[in-house]
Amino acid sequence: MQASRSRLISLLTEACELEHGLACSYLFAAFSIKQDLDEGGLSWKQLQAVRLWASEIYMVAAEEMLHLAQAWNILAAVGGSPYYLRPNFPQRRSYYGFDLPLALERFGPSALHRFVSYETPADQLILPVDTRTDDDAPAAYRSVGELYALIREQILNLPEDQLFFQGAQGEMGPDITHFPNIIPIKDRASALAAIDMITEQGEGTDYDRGDSHFAVFQRTLASLVREKERDPAFEPARPVLENPVPRIRGDWNAHGKINLIRDPFASQLGDLFDDVYSLMLRLLQHAFASGPASKVAELFCDTAINAMTTVIKPLGEALAKISSGRGDGSHAGAAFGLTRHVTLPAPESIALAVAAECAHELAETAAELATSEHAPGQLGVAEANLKQIADALASARWPPANVT
Repeated sequence: MQASRSRLISLLTEACELEHGLACSYLFAAFSIKQDLDEGGLSWKQLQAVRLWASEIYMVAAEEMLHLAQAWNILAAVGGSPYYLRPNFPQRRSYYGFDLPLALERFGPSALHRFVSYETPADQLILPVDTRTDDDAPAAYRSVGELYALIREQILNLPEDQLFFQGAQGEMGPDITHFPNIIPIKDRASALAAIDMITEQGEGTDYDRGDSHFAVFQRTLASLVREKERDPAFEPARPVLENPVPRIRGDWNAHGKINLIRDPFASQLGDLFDDVYSLMLRLLQHAFASGPASKVAELFCDTAINAMTTVIKPLGEALAKISSGRGDGSHAGAAFGLTRHVTLPAPESIALAVAAECAHELAETAAELATSEHAPGQLGVAEANLKQIADALASARWPPANVT
């Protein structure tokens, strides 16, 4: 494959889409895992096991978000722009180079087999490599690791003194982003170190795969199969819809079967989830597009990370616990819906004002939904945390907004 800046930016943008989509797939599966004995289908001992599986999948999803942020750093350093849009779920198997579909599927053997395939180390792949040379053709690879191998090849074959822009936005570090392992990108060595970090977390190394995503999913799948063989009545997951959507919009239903949430309360909660998720992405994108010199970068990163763990997680778990309204016993589920790449405006004061206003509106919606008799306990937690985030953004309006 011929090396060029445009080809490298295209591959990195594809990596951003993929890392983002994987994080959502993994989170959806984790949301669906039962957390209480009163949900039925498991004993106290089995509950301890499924809680461990959920915590490990949440950890993997958090590292996928780190990988997205790391890809943004590399993109910014070589003349690209942080990008968060991706196709909505489900995505057909031919959309990405590794010939695997991306879908929102509850925790179980089917989802785990797919997760293992995404993260399989190169030396364990058995499918043939399709080598393409046309810069406009989709990249062909058999796993996430092979996509990063193509990116590495481009970086090695382009002149270092021309490829990297000094002082660019790609130098976001742990002190600002709150991602402890993120690497600021200044040159070829730092870019290759970042790629090594991503592939090692995903696949592990030849001598140690113990904490890699591949090993976590393999280990979880084996444990699940063993327990199901021992106890056929064991059911660790909630009956969440596959590829749920709160309503039809954008390109939803373009690439595969979706399942509409029909219960009005669940549909409103699904919309709230998507809107909070979108605000979180817009905050992160603005921070990485502005770079470490931005006066709001640290605030936006801190707010986004806080929203991921204290609002998005409980909202996702709440959606996995309530009825879809389809009359078949199914539960709703989070859609992770995106319809536009709507970034916050570049001027920091205006971006802060817009973000604060959006958070305030979402907090009001959450408070209204929390009063419903159908509201699960997780919604109350999310509502309280979202209000704190909205208040923090509102009180941080400095420099003063100058919207005319």
